[in-house]
Amino acid sequence: MRNRNMPERDYTGSMYNQLVHAVSQHYTTYSILDYYEAQNKGTIDNRYMIMRHDVDADINNALSMAKIDAAHGIRSTFYFRMKPTIFIPKIIKDIELLGHEIGYHYEVLSDAKGDWQKARRLFMQNLDVLRKIACVKTACMHGRSLSRFNNLDFFRRWRLQSFGLVAEPYLSIDYSDKYYFTDTGLCWDNQRFNIRDIVRSKGSGGVRDTNTLIGFLKSTVPQKAALLTHTNNWVDDFMLWSIYKTTFAVLNPVKALRKKVLFKRKRSERST
Repeated sequence: MRNRNMPERDYTGSMYNQLVHAVSQHYTTYSILDYYEAQNKGTIDNRYMIMRHDVDADINNALSMAKIDAAHGIRSTFYFRMKPTIFIPKIIKDIELLGHEIGYHYEVLSDAKGDWQKARRLFMQNLDVLRKIACVKTACMHGRSLSRFNNLDFFRRWRLQSFGLVAEPYLSIDYSDKYYFTDTGLCWDNQRFNIRDIVRSKGSGGVRDTNTLIGFLKSTVPQKAALLTHTNNWVDDFMLWSIYKTTFAVLNPVKALRKKVLFKRKRSERST
């Protein structure tokens, strides 16, 4: 039993449930596809939250979070990597049957090591396999922060429409008038080491932990916002939770250093 004098652990299923409850009480919510379509129709509410989940690992946890969202009347987008431990058709279908949008979390430039034609073949093959299970109209790049290839570059060469897609969160949504909350690295104020999950936005309001974020969302400040979670980040098992905390404690400084190196390299390339 948890000591009542001890603060509740962050990034657990219970904490996620509290976060989603706050969102459902104070915002109209949209999946990526629903937001894109409502934006085109001019029917966006004044106060809203765009809900997105990246399924980088732990697909069972994705189902748990999908059930939490559905219980609060929220339709979210779940982006799936096409990896053996994640691509489990029954669970993907179960999540769609809960009312959620299914999307493709592509990383083909990294997988193809920069081979554009191979990347295109992989993209088409993976999308075709995923579409045999669910309706897929949007795709989102997987960051692969330690890869030298930025998967978002894939759509510098090809158009979304060429694959029957209508939106990509990093290309199709203007975040400049929105707060952008992402749990990358198990913290909400992650700008210093966040390499690929970067958008031009109002930021995260300086919040660091989920309790503070919940309080912030209940205020009148963030009228327009987007929430991104990674389903493997929110776990109840203490051992697994401890492993994730330790992993990110080591990985985040590495990513921060890599971000500085990449920034210096780009600045050098611009000056030559």
